[in-house]
Amino acid sequence: MKVKPIRAIVWDLDGTLIDFKINSFKARRNAIKILRKYGIRKEQISSKISLLESVKIAKKIFLGLGFTHEKIKKIINEVNKAVILVEHEAALKASLTNGIIEVLEFAKKRNLKQAVFTYNTHKNARKSLEITGINHYFDVVAGRDDINNLKPHPDHLKYICERIDVNSNEIVVIGDTGRDIEAALRSNSRSIALNTKIPKFIKRDLFKEADKIVELHEIPKELIKTLNEFLL
Repeated sequence: MKVKPIRAIVWDLDGTLIDFKINSFKARRNAIKILRKYGIRKEQISSKISLLESVKIAKKIFLGLGFTHEKIKKIINEVNKAVILVEHEAALKASLTNGIIEVLEFAKKRNLKQAVFTYNTHKNARKSLEITGINHYFDVVAGRDDINNLKPHPDHLKYICERIDVNSNEIVVIGDTGRDIEAALRSNSRSIALNTKIPKFIKRDLFKEADKIVELHEIPKELIKTLNEFLL
């Protein structure tokens, strides 16, 4: 069966479009400090694992301690607020990935719709895009507070596709983590993996499943070339 030409690009934010400059250690440390206040022991959660994984572990522990779902929700909201403050600091210092403007302009000239899906909040994501001067390129931004099921769950891309009126097999996902590529695979979308510098705890096992892997120094030339191929 012939593959449909793409009609839209869905971008990851941090590490892909921009260098978010977030102090991820500070965010994890602040989150863990709150979780320990409610009974999480030092040996149960480490700052060396991702924040999402820490919260996931904490929820199970809280249930085991007999906490109600309502109480757990309040604790996680407290953690989220602490992390948002760190993210906001980073949003104000965001800088563009080299060569990205040329790719965004190429997509605009080819009438491709563009969107962002991110673990960041909607407000902080838009702030980063405004600071770097590229906010106007994006029809939709889907942050963690816009949906219930984040990437790699298909709902994250589904939310975007519904709002820009395209099918999932008419988009290409561009990102720098395994979750970005997995989201594309689970949605029957094409994908381009960007081989950028990221923390070791972020998995990239699924990069080999991407339609194309592009090195950081190959932006914009190789990225534009691949998008051109996906338009045919």
